[in-house]
Amino acid sequence: MKIALVGPAYPLRGGIAHHVYSLQQQLTRRHHQVEVISYRKLYPRFLFPGRTTIDASELKFETDAQAILDPLDPRTWAKAFRAIKKFSPDAAVIEWWNPFFAPAMGALAAMLKTSGIKTIFECHNVFPHERSLIDLPLLSFAFASVERFITHSVKDREDLLSIKSARVAVSPLPPVAEFAGGERDRSGHGILFFGIVRKYKGLDVLLRAMPRVLSEVECNLVVAGEFYDSVERYEAIIRENGIEKSVRLENRYVANEEVPALFEEADALVLPYLSATQSGVARIAIMNRLPMIASQTGGLMESITEDCGLLVPPGDAGALADALIRYFKEGLGPIFSDRMKSLDSASSDLARVIEEMTEAN
Repeated sequence: MKIALVGPAYPLRGGIAHHVYSLQQQLTRRHHQVEVISYRKLYPRFLFPGRTTIDASELKFETDAQAILDPLDPRTWAKAFRAIKKFSPDAAVIEWWNPFFAPAMGALAAMLKTSGIKTIFECHNVFPHERSLIDLPLLSFAFASVERFITHSVKDREDLLSIKSARVAVSPLPPVAEFAGGERDRSGHGILFFGIVRKYKGLDVLLRAMPRVLSEVECNLVVAGEFYDSVERYEAIIRENGIEKSVRLENRYVANEEVPALFEEADALVLPYLSATQSGVARIAIMNRLPMIASQTGGLMESITEDCGLLVPPGDAGALADALIRYFKEGLGPIFSDRMKSLDSASSDLARVIEEMTEAN
């Protein structure tokens, strides 16, 4: 098959750019021809809370993408359509994650439909993590010309079907193979919080749980990721709770080549999210057999089973502290890590789902 893959790609950074690379690799291994259509610009500077959108990692996830799209420039939407049409694919897979891109992706999907090219929206989130009143009109426009969707959790499938009747397949988000680290028995006391820090990820809940954890267990927390929320807010929580010696903040975008070591050195990954659809970070943990303590919310409940960790109510610092104390005192790390050997990494499921949706009438 010939598959056009539309989404951010290197030199753009971030989880979805990583995913585009990984999906291209999977489809290519299954003997498909893949053309990646990327963005030359993602956000206006005033809307982007990070330092840069460019990936400066030494480990480059290169896709040979055509960097065409600008979400605010309709001329680039037409140019992207022409590039896809010239490629003459069996299907175009469009990465969806934020209503900001609705005008561009809705217009592109309409052009593809008119030309008879099958279009699949792959939804990392249906709704954004921070909702607004204009989300529904934007989603209605973006999804109007599309009948095939893939979500990475049952929760997102339910959200999508609540606003549109469509064919929706669910496939777990596959991990990036290059993020696999070495194996350890996970018998230490190192806690990892990984990824961009935003309010919905509940880092403040974890920090408020730490004093009680430290009163029972000697452990250390590493927070590795760029802060899109005020770092001063979290530094104040750390000072107020007197946990400066046990918490290290790495307020920066973690380079690709550094990721495997972070997951190898940790003994538990904590995902204290207040809300969630799915988590690429959880998939990296599963691949690395790193047990998790996570909030019982959204798609996290699908990824994190009794074989790989503990679930707690979202926003409950006391319950999170209890789970961490139990995890370390009962020596659950090696037990969960060993159970995780049998978990499906979903390394090829998504490519197969794309094949099936493309072949279906």
